[in-house]
Amino acid sequence: MREKTKRTSKVKKDILAVLTPEMKVIIQKWGNSNKDPNQFIFPYLNGKETPMEAKVKSHELIRRTNKRLKEIGKALNTDHLSTYSARHRFPTVLKRSIANIAYISESLGLADQKTTENYLASFEQEERIKNAALLTKF
Repeated sequence: MREKTKRTSKVKKDILAVLTPEMKVIIQKWGNSNKDPNQFIFPYLNGKETPMEAKVKSHELIRRTNKRLKEIGKALNTDHLSTYSARHRFPTVLKRSIANIAYISESLGLADQKTTENYLASFEQEERIKNAALLTKF
């Protein structure tokens, strides 16, 4: 279930994820050695933190991850690589690959397809603005 919307969503829905072989390698290398299904996949939180401690730890992890993603993006000559951009890029890539909207909606943990359509439309607008700027960047 998506943490951000867990308290506000009318419909509570688990997010189902498919693990590719590449993902399994990452989890095997960096994941929690305790394979109990009630444990977090990665050992940054243990479930015993107060809500404030969990929030602080999560923000610190995201900050460190974004710092590394920025370094990777710079090495690849790719701007704006972050956890935020990855969450936006994921559904956009699926949409352009002609994935089913219901699948995209479920993957994002969104309540309904209308929300997903609005979500995807905003990304397309961002992409159009970015591409228009490229036309005058000389």
